[in-house]
Amino acid sequence: FWLKPRRLPPVARGRRRLAGVGAPPPTCPLKRLGSGGHVSAAMPKVQAYVYDITNGMAPMLSQQLLGKQVELVPHTGIVVFGKEYFFGSGPCIGEPGNCVGIPPAKVLDLGETAKTAEELEAHINSVLALEHTAENYSLMTHNCNHYADDVAKFLLGGQGLPEWIPNFAQEALTGPMGQMLKSQLEIMDRQMREGNSAAANGGAMNPFGHVGSSGAPAAMPPAAAAAPPPAAATPAAAAAPAGTNEDLEAGLKSLASQPTEVRRAALTTLLKITQNVEKNPAEPKFRRIKTENPAFKKKVIDVEGGMEVLIAAGWTPDVFEGEDVWMMEDGAMGSQGHNMRRFEAELAKLPG
Repeated sequence: FWLKPRRLPPVARGRRRLAGVGAPPPTCPLKRLGSGGHVSAAMPKVQAYVYDITNGMAPMLSQQLLGKQVELVPHTGIVVFGKEYFFGSGPCIGEPGNCVGIPPAKVLDLGETAKTAEELEAHINSVLALEHTAENYSLMTHNCNHYADDVAKFLLGGQGLPEWIPNFAQEALTGPMGQMLKSQLEIMDRQMREGNSAAANGGAMNPFGHVGSSGAPAAMPPAAAAAPPPAAATPAAAAAPAGTNEDLEAGLKSLASQPTEVRRAALTTLLKITQNVEKNPAEPKFRRIKTENPAFKKKVIDVEGGMEVLIAAGWTPDVFEGEDVWMMEDGAMGSQGHNMRRFEAELAKLPG
């Protein structure tokens, strides 16, 4: 998987296994017989590092928006051979636990593999890198967890991740309330995936980036090859005009599909709260909106694209004096003039 995890309040957590999944390692390493009958080293352990892309906000958001408790929203990497294999800007390899900017919320022991690193990376290069691309990525049906599931199945002879991980989006985000949460998670998820390569080694975590969607697969890069020079920008960033807030534009595009008066009410409300922040930057009261404010909920939160625009404009869910609120981030204050002009421009397009 969907935020900028680094922009949300940090949440301390320790690694823990799901109850009943895997078993503690034995005191002595497991041994297996080689082809000549001699004892060889234990087979490599396969683990799933499960991250919460909401960085701890899932319990509050899910209860509020879905009416049920969701412990986390998973982004999963497979750890084996001392590396972490995951989907970011494409199939990526990184240092276990240091790939996405937040610590894993859970570490699951999946089993042991008879495969080698060379076999796995050849399979990624020739098969998975063609099946899992930025172009066919879908938060609901073809996401980072599905990629990790396919990696695990190759390593473990068909045994993949626990079903709740690849099935999470379909089960948790269906229905009207789920669609509202989906908008927020798509932003979180996209920012995590697009940012992970730049956050470590300047894009060097994606050794499969040369693999195209057509033609014969390119030769597999050596596992120990030197990192390529840093990429100048991600494809998305390279295509965007300077100063463009892509997430805001995506939200406005989604909002544009709504009936004219619904769209007008949402944009008018968004413009008003933005003007309040822009004109009164030192007033904390203008930087907080109660989540249960009926008018705000009806005009913005319950409208398709409304929550997406809100988050892209710099508002994040938080708790203030025991109440759930939307809070304007300090780092987003400087962009409110731009946001105000965009809302005014969108309103000007409406008839009447």
